Amino acid sequence: MDDPERPERPGPDADAAEIARWMEEDFGRAVVEGMANAGEEDDTDDEHEVVEVEILNHELDEVVGTVDTNGNLDTESEALREVSQEYLEEGVPVLVPTTYKNEDGETVHADGEVMVEPGTTGFVRAFLDKLSSPFDCEPETLADLPANDVEQD
Repeated sequence: MDDPERPERPGPDADAAEIARWMEEDFGRAVVEGMANAGEEDDTDDEHEVVEVEILNHELDEVVGTVDTNGNLDTESEALREVSQEYLEEGVPVLVPTTYKNEDGETVHADGEVMVEPGTTGFVRAFLDKLSSPFDCEPETLADLPANDVEQD
């Protein structure tokens, strides 16, 4: 894990200016490395597997459409299309656990809202969780779907 290109981390007796300089240098290196790796990732398989799930209308007891990880909805149901449109265009609001320090320096645990957008891991699960009744999927299907991978500090 030793990277000779990486700036050396300041010791425990370093002053604030030295730590700030190190953080800037390390951040810049990380950005450049991330940009270089971004092109490489495009050449490999997607980070997540594309999942397609059937959507049921429990009142009609039939499959009324499908949705996939990329936000592709295939349905002839106008009602399903109407309740889904906002999530397909803007993403699905999801609460994720987050931790932060308050003014007194105390660690606070809370839930923060993030948007899980089409094309990300966990979109299908978040989408199905937000669908209003009578739309849903088979319970065992939902249990097997990956949850969102959004993290907050």
